[in-house]
Amino acid sequence: MNQESINKRLKIIADLQVELKKLRALYQESLENDPQYQEIQEQAQKHREETKVRKDQVLSNSSYQNIADKIKDVQTELKEHKEILSQDLVDFYKESGSPEIEDEEGNVKRMKFSVKLVNG
Repeated sequence: MNQESINKRLKIIADLQVELKKLRALYQESLENDPQYQEIQEQAQKHREETKVRKDQVLSNSSYQNIADKIKDVQTELKEHKEILSQDLVDFYKESGSPEIEDEEGNVKRMKFSVKLVNG
């Protein structure tokens, strides 16, 4: 794959993103001009507000809040460990050249690589 074909693919992606943005705007504008849709949206908003008030009342219980806090802590720790594992796997691949690794139970796991471009 050469630079020219990558640039062509980037252009195609950019053009499709512009088209998608235009279509989404047209779709949203069409819905906003539909009185039946607007009525449904207003009813849904009222229902969401009522539900939120009731939900907040239930969740204000300290035992629920303690569990929710623990969930957030575990999720954060899990995310951190996954990021570290990802870097460890990259380093392992660089050192060994193998896209496979055996876990503690003897199962062979295959690495999946994903690359994205970011402006920088």
